[in-house]
Amino acid sequence: DKDILIYLATIINDRIDRNLPVDRKIRFSAYDCLKATGRGTGKRSYELFQNALYRLRSTTITTNIKSGNQRERAGFGWIETWRIIEQEMSNGRHVMKAVEVVINDWMYRALVHDRRVLTIKAEYFSLKGGLERRLYELARKHCGKQQHWEIGLSRLAEKCGTTRDRRKLKLDLNIIAENDSLPDYQ
Repeated sequence: DKDILIYLATIINDRIDRNLPVDRKIRFSAYDCLKATGRGTGKRSYELFQNALYRLRSTTITTNIKSGNQRERAGFGWIETWRIIEQEMSNGRHVMKAVEVVINDWMYRALVHDRRVLTIKAEYFSLKGGLERRLYELARKHCGKQQHWEIGLSRLAEKCGTTRDRRKLKLDLNIIAENDSLPDYQ
């Protein structure tokens, strides 16, 4: 599900970089999203894609947020609305012609007005483990161009959102370090 949000942010950021108009409503091809995020393009992948849109719309986040000079307590979905436009083929099959998603106002402000955007390498989408992906995200946020960044195991577990036993987490981290699979980071 997060991959779709990253893909949407990428579209908006690309439009800003090219001085094109941006809007909360984003129209794109499901095929392009699936390819960019390293997914398959078979029937099952499209079903999973649609399920992800449903979850992103139906998940409610309740928070207090500061964005720009505003602070608000709010409940919202990751996306406000989604719509799939299908085209009927000559054989009677329906295929996804386009997808329209309206992102929530908070995400739009963060991307467009506050410019809270970190670039990620395309290789991020080939990382299979959730822990690997989260480590890459934390490295992008905290390392930047620094040579190194240090964090204690308990704090890292908290930032990763894991309740895994610390010894097992340390073992997982050692395996990831041995594989050296995080793009740009060792």
